[in-house]
Amino acid sequence: MMNTLTVLALFIICIFLLREFVAYKRILFLKYLLTPLITAAILIFPVLSLADNGFFLYAFLIFLSLLFALIADVLLMLEEYNYLKSGMIFFMLGHIFYVLAFSISASFMWWNLILLGFIAVVNYFYLKLMKNHAGKMFIPVLIYVLIIDTMGYFAITGLNNGFGLYEISVAAGAVLFWISDFILSINAFVRPINKSTVWTWLFYAPAQMLFAISTVIKIQG
Repeated sequence: MMNTLTVLALFIICIFLLREFVAYKRILFLKYLLTPLITAAILIFPVLSLADNGFFLYAFLIFLSLLFALIADVLLMLEEYNYLKSGMIFFMLGHIFYVLAFSISASFMWWNLILLGFIAVVNYFYLKLMKNHAGKMFIPVLIYVLIIDTMGYFAITGLNNGFGLYEISVAAGAVLFWISDFILSINAFVRPINKSTVWTWLFYAPAQMLFAISTVIKIQG
């Protein structure tokens, strides 16, 4: 099992690096081939976890989230069309499953209030910026932000249960996801970012991979 997971991880890293290169060079045919291939390969982690250990709610929820993310990835990678709204819907659905997964072992400690305060302050300035630039998309952006922030909160407060490999992986994945979505939103609503897809995926792909690998780590822990 471990040998299979190692080979899979190395394969994903290789196609991710190749995807970043072709995206940077704007070789669209290869970009359109490799982009969904990355998420599809990442999906194999929860599939293997479920196959090896039987039905496991956490792994199943992560699988569903990645499945919706795969659809969103296909929609958002197409440079000839603007499927931002549709992509956001599928990502929101995916994040709802992440919320359900990460909240299974939810607990509360005093420092969680500091985290909530930090999220609130960041969102005050971020949503103020979006209100000035997102136009009719502000309400969908607001809903999306609330959902991804809930996901991030539960992912990071999993550290209440300790600083094991599982908890650190999920918390790190959430932070990377926030950074990725920030880059995506700035490019979509505020101003174009040169090679934005390269920068977005630089954080997005590792985030999804950490979430996927967590299904294996959690069952082993």
